[in-house]
Amino acid sequence: MKRLNMSHNEITFGGILQPLVDRLTRTPQKRGKLSGQEVVIPRKDVGVIIAVDDENNIHLLVSPAPSDLDHLSKLDLKGLKIDVKDWAVAEKPAQSYLDIFCTTGSLPSFRRPFLRFAEDVLYEVSKSQTQPSDAVYKTCIRWRKFWSPDVKTEITREWIQGMFGELSFLSSLIERFGSGVVGSWSGPVGADHDFQSGTKLAVEVKTSTETPFRIICNIHQLDDSLFKTLFIACYRITATEKGRTLSELVREIEQLMGDDETALDVFYERLMAGGYTRQLESAYDNFRLETDDVVMFRVDNNFPKLTEKSFVRPPDHRISSIRYILELAGLKELSFNDVSGELNIFANEEK
Repeated sequence: MKRLNMSHNEITFGGILQPLVDRLTRTPQKRGKLSGQEVVIPRKDVGVIIAVDDENNIHLLVSPAPSDLDHLSKLDLKGLKIDVKDWAVAEKPAQSYLDIFCTTGSLPSFRRPFLRFAEDVLYEVSKSQTQPSDAVYKTCIRWRKFWSPDVKTEITREWIQGMFGELSFLSSLIERFGSGVVGSWSGPVGADHDFQSGTKLAVEVKTSTETPFRIICNIHQLDDSLFKTLFIACYRITATEKGRTLSELVREIEQLMGDDETALDVFYERLMAGGYTRQLESAYDNFRLETDDVVMFRVDNNFPKLTEKSFVRPPDHRISSIRYILELAGLKELSFNDVSGELNIFANEEK
């Protein structure tokens, strides 16, 4: 196969591996052999090959191989394996490679994330003069939460419903404004609100199984003085066999984003930060949920709420996690279309 041509003026690998793997998987594979193509990077002392085996597992081969795997062997990454192996691939004689491979044959949902991970490895290897194995280790540490089998996130119905609401709202934003809005999904990275655009706009997403909506808030979420515009987006949620799973909703969003590699990278980052991991998808699939259309509420001076300003003296900083239940009855309900002109800020903000 021909070598992949790539500009050496800047280091960029976003989206280059998917078409190569698509081409490789269309070729019948021989048992115990790899079919691969060399990927050119701006380092003459390092070789990289992307390859697939007869079980449709994807391999990223990096040479020279390290003499030992001490630090890499300590990483316990489900679905991702790292070893030193001898391969004859891409019209090259047999040699030892650092073989990073993902069991995408049995775990097809890992395919796209692994290719993003592999492109991150290419970037890390290219930008420094460190040993390739050190660059791989550094990348693995950044992605460890995604690949680790020892996940600490507790799967509760409340977490599932909350994530389902946030992803449902993100899906609506992408359908209306395009994949660039994914950067506004700020809750997973520590913001007080699920979606934010500076101080211009914030949306807090809530789910409720009750009529009228009953939601749990903290004393920061409904402080409308912090934003020019603040909304609550509410979904009435029902457990039903006819509903979708969280995993299916993630797939739908991936399809909406298509080939926008930059947006997909942000999406996976936020998914990981929010506690979503691929190896728990079978557990997520125990919950099938159905939602009504989102109902929007504008939070203003007349909206019922508790904030720090509600107290004669602000709560002592040693008091944390103040929560209260709010019933959204007798309030003006708005549709997504009613407020789409204001939500457009998410699409137009500078990233």
